[in-house]
Amino acid sequence: MKNKFLNLLFLLCSLVLFLGTVSAEEDDSGRYDFSIFEPDKTGEKAGNAPDYSSACKKYTNKDERINCCNQDTSASGRYECKKSLYDVCMNGSGTLQRMKCCSQNFSGEELENCNDAAQNYCGVNELVKLQKAAAAVDVKYEPVVLKADGYDDPNSTNYSVLIYALDIKVYNITKDIRVIVQPEGGTSYTLDVSNNTADGYVVLRDDNVGTIKNYSFAIYSRTGSCENGSIRNIKLSTPRYNHLSNREACREVPGFYKCQEFVSYDFETGDYVKEIQEYKEKLAKQGIKEKEDGTVASKGGITKAIKKVSDNKWVVLAIVLVVGCVVTYFLIKKRRED
Repeated sequence: MKNKFLNLLFLLCSLVLFLGTVSAEEDDSGRYDFSIFEPDKTGEKAGNAPDYSSACKKYTNKDERINCCNQDTSASGRYECKKSLYDVCMNGSGTLQRMKCCSQNFSGEELENCNDAAQNYCGVNELVKLQKAAAAVDVKYEPVVLKADGYDDPNSTNYSVLIYALDIKVYNITKDIRVIVQPEGGTSYTLDVSNNTADGYVVLRDDNVGTIKNYSFAIYSRTGSCENGSIRNIKLSTPRYNHLSNREACREVPGFYKCQEFVSYDFETGDYVKEIQEYKEKLAKQGIKEKEDGTVASKGGITKAIKKVSDNKWVVLAIVLVVGCVVTYFLIKKRRED
């Protein structure tokens, strides 16, 4: 009896296993394996959608990949999932060539997405070329002094009037790049190769130099792809003209911080004449004086040495006498021994 019961139980288990296997072998066309997704251990929650981009990569066939990606209900998700398919058309050197390839390989939503990728594609070779061109761009400023209209006319209100300005020079703008200049608090404008002077650089003249100014120079691609994002950004801060630099008190000490022609800092005028006099006295004590360009120079090593000896003449005289006595003593001693 016991054996019959065990045999019956075995047959029943075999039947259950057989039915389960048949059920599992039902037609599964149109379904895709998303076993790579890890289950949400904290329970299901909004925003924990499957990553179709990763799951569908196993399909190398274009149509299979598209069918897999189309299961994503999000348009942006479908685009990201199918994005690598469009790489086949991204080798063209121009946007039109890439879009022509798209029309030959895709249709419908895929064609639209491929064209979008073609218009915004930035190839590695092109990007390297642009980065090299952008790295060569240099921005510098140079103080200039201009004669006002009527400078030479004794009857003019501008007689002998000089205008102090800054020339901002932008070097190495090529046909492949453009530069968007953004003055702080001002309106931006674009520079390209057509703005270059005969010497090969762009000159921006600022004749309103009463304040310190900050500029941003954003470099972009001028033609072809890679035109959407900036490749490099250069910051430049320009100094302001110091109106004290032309005062009589500053003529002898142009290097003093309140006497420099262009300064990158603000200061109170105060009793600048007194401060200049104290500065000059300090330089005199140190035995140095300013040159015309504002740098300082010593009065010479020999002069300083003579001055030092003069200040310590009694000490020097005592040392000479002691040394003389010692030498004389040994000379006399040597003679007696001979």
